[in-house]
Amino acid sequence: MAQGRLTRRDFVCGAAAAGAGLAAAPWLAGAAEGAAAPVRGGRLVAGVQAEIPHLDPHRSALTISYVALSPMYQALTELGPNLELRPRLATSWQVSGDGLSWTFNLRRGVKFHNGKALTSRDVQFSIERILDPKTGARGRGDLSAITSIATPNPNTVVFRLKSPFGFFPNKLATSYQAIIPQEAVDTGNNVTKPIGTGPFQFVEWVTNDHLTMRRFDGYWDAGKPYLDEVALKPIPDETVRLTALQTGDVQLIDSVPQARLQGLFAQPSRDYVVRLVRGGGGQGVIVLNTRHKPFDNVKIRQAVAYGMNKREMVDASYRGWGVTDNQNFSPTSPWYLPVKDRPFDVAHAKSLLAEAGMPNGFKITISIANGYGQPAVAQVFQAQMRRIGVDVSIEVYDVPSWANRINTGNFDIDLTGFFAKVDPDDAYYRYSHSNGGVWQLSGYLNDSELDRLLDEGRTEADVAKAKTTYTRVVEILQDQASMLIFGSGHSASGWRSNVQGYAPQLIGALSYAGGGLQEAWLAK
Repeated sequence: MAQGRLTRRDFVCGAAAAGAGLAAAPWLAGAAEGAAAPVRGGRLVAGVQAEIPHLDPHRSALTISYVALSPMYQALTELGPNLELRPRLATSWQVSGDGLSWTFNLRRGVKFHNGKALTSRDVQFSIERILDPKTGARGRGDLSAITSIATPNPNTVVFRLKSPFGFFPNKLATSYQAIIPQEAVDTGNNVTKPIGTGPFQFVEWVTNDHLTMRRFDGYWDAGKPYLDEVALKPIPDETVRLTALQTGDVQLIDSVPQARLQGLFAQPSRDYVVRLVRGGGGQGVIVLNTRHKPFDNVKIRQAVAYGMNKREMVDASYRGWGVTDNQNFSPTSPWYLPVKDRPFDVAHAKSLLAEAGMPNGFKITISIANGYGQPAVAQVFQAQMRRIGVDVSIEVYDVPSWANRINTGNFDIDLTGFFAKVDPDDAYYRYSHSNGGVWQLSGYLNDSELDRLLDEGRTEADVAKAKTTYTRVVEILQDQASMLIFGSGHSASGWRSNVQGYAPQLIGALSYAGGGLQEAWLAK
């Protein structure tokens, strides 16, 4: 490497390293596990922080789907505990000299849960389903560079792209880019049979109560998983969730209340383990819907932005474990860019409202979920807006209903969170490009310069030039003020002391390449 110029191979590897850097040396559990041999058998119940909306891996924009479905579904590539890129259903890949053709070699001996062998045709079917706008897949924008898919033999897939895209292997990772067989989908394009290639296979799903999976004995990683069965129970109330761990009603929880962490670390228990995951809290975000009045007016959006006290929002959201932020990376990331944050300025917010013809403010609603600690954060935002004359009503929904409203654009203001990002394309394209898979989470911000820059960023192999491009992206997003990122923070996971071999992933998947539930076992 010379003067910041990378080869395409370097760039791909560098992206994975950048993902690792996001974690800022995360304090993850599992590295110091004892030397005892894993024991097969047993049932593990995990308490998760939200209801599971459905079992279609491609369609959900919610983190809980990615978390909950990861034991059943797998993709060509995967992200390790610190978001480093790893092989999964593909064992290797090569890019052509012009950067336009990517050849993926499939892992041999992989079977779906219905016993059918994985072939390149299944990959083609799955990726084409994701790319079909009618599917409404979260990952569609990530793969929009694909122009054709060839399957020269059952074990090889060749993707042809319209332009070079160094981050392309990253875009094929995670369960929302899962490879599924065609027979899992009915003629209406709905997943009716949750069939994947993961270590656990579907048994039963009772809405808002539990999702049960059992060990898949035909799993390609011989001898794994060790557990007989896994059950996920939605427990949105964080106090109830922690109590369930402390009393042994569940053996693992995916989110320990941040307000309790200092006390839990000061007085560790012999019965359970709590581990901080640095960067695991991702970013907190307020979304203003530009398709709804008065947020079609940029001055109104900017007034809300200037009236928001980020420090108060971070304290409410991360409760001592977060920092203020203005972009989709934490300040410790190598992809954190030098864009000065907007100050908190009530007087300026009021002057912008007056310039926009609304000196006395207006009434509006914010849509939130009954989980993720959102009600407390929404109340802080509501109080802040009252200072500038904006009367915000809080509408609380169960997670599936909230998700449906957001995904269909039926909201004025949304409070949400983004999990930690692997690379700048991952951080901005999906949300901010008009062809992104979750464009609604930028409030449908339609900006031609932003689209052009995001397209250019994908093809840029020079890190310095890429940073220049994405710096301008962050500046536009801040000026347009429809996606108000207010902070970054940490999260924590907990499990009973008899759970061995488990380590959390930075973005919370319960099963991932080399870790999570597929490696967990219960000590006698």
